[in-house]
Amino acid sequence: MIISIGTRSVPKVTAITRAFSRYPEIWMNEQDTIEYHIMPKDVRNDEKQGQQKDNFSGVSCNPMSLTETINGAKNRAKNAYEHARKELGTCSYGVGIEAGMYEVPEVDTKYMDASICAIYDGKDYYIGFSPSFEYPQTVVDRVLKGEELGYMEDIFGSTAKGRKGAIGVLTAGRVYRDELEEYAVIMALTKIVSKETYNK
Repeated sequence: MIISIGTRSVPKVTAITRAFSRYPEIWMNEQDTIEYHIMPKDVRNDEKQGQQKDNFSGVSCNPMSLTETINGAKNRAKNAYEHARKELGTCSYGVGIEAGMYEVPEVDTKYMDASICAIYDGKDYYIGFSPSFEYPQTVVDRVLKGEELGYMEDIFGSTAKGRKGAIGVLTAGRVYRDELEEYAVIMALTKIVSKETYNK
């Protein structure tokens, strides 16, 4: 089984490989192996930030709605799937993860953040969300002005783009970015691993 991963982000790659490893029943019936195909640098090489549009995901680097974030995850999954089919001749699933903020009028800052995973099998998409959380007001204000939160080292240190992530700072180390994103992948996998239940 070939799983094509639509990112070169280490926390996202970790989240995807770890989530799939929890479900050997998905891949043990096919050749008893699972292989991961990660996007080459030349495919993912872009220097976009903030509200600039990312070429691979097709959405801004800081998506600001659920629709934009879902579309980013779906584009990543489909592009990864098609790249593997072109390069390897086969692919079982393309997987993409996109993090973004979305409006929630009931919270103080009016926005919350979630990581969204899309899995694409060449025909259908399977979508899953991570738990959501709220950023400090100053972070939301700066994102709305176009700054990318992953580069806010004055608030999150140098780890926001790494495994710890902003969520690691906000939870005082209780939840790291790859763990948060792993939940999104597991939620997207539910309709694949529990197909019989969904089809009842």
